[in-house]
Amino acid sequence: MHLSRGAGTIIDIQQKRIGDIARRYYVIDTVGKSVRLMVPVKLAEDGRLRPVGKEARLRKVLAARCMASTEDEIPQDYRARKEIMSAKLKSGRFEEIASAVSALFLLSSRRRLGMTDRRFLDTGKDFLASELALASGLELSEVMEEIEEDLAQMLPG
Repeated sequence: MHLSRGAGTIIDIQQKRIGDIARRYYVIDTVGKSVRLMVPVKLAEDGRLRPVGKEARLRKVLAARCMASTEDEIPQDYRARKEIMSAKLKSGRFEEIASAVSALFLLSSRRRLGMTDRRFLDTGKDFLASELALASGLELSEVMEEIEEDLAQMLPG
C-alpha cells in the first residue's frame, strides 16, 4: 500500500543512476489505474509503503464505520472539514479513510457535495476499494459495488 496512491503490487526492483548516485526503486503496478509507481526502497523502508491489510479485518472495519457514522463527525465549517478529511485520506490508514468516506457519504445524502468534498469522497472510495480488491482477490468493480452497498446501509429506511 502506497500511503497516498493506494494499493498496488510490487512487480520489480530496479536500480537507477542519477549522476554518481545509484538508488534502488520498487516498481509498483497500482490497482484500478494504469499508473506505474517507482518508489525509492529507502522511502519505503521509512514507512511510505505498508502491506495490504487482511481481508477479514478490512471488511470488519468497513462495516463498523458504515454503522457508526453520525452527523456529529462532520464539521460544518468548510475549512475545518477540508483539513480533517485531507488528513484522514493522507494518513493511508484504512480505518481513517473509511471514517472520512462514511462521513462524506452521509453528508452527500443530506446535500449536494462541493467539488472538494466530492473529490475526497471519490478518492477515499477508490483507496478502500483498491486495498480490499487486492486483499480479497476480487475485481475492483465488484469491491466498489460492495462498498456502495455498505454505505447505502447508513441511510434511514
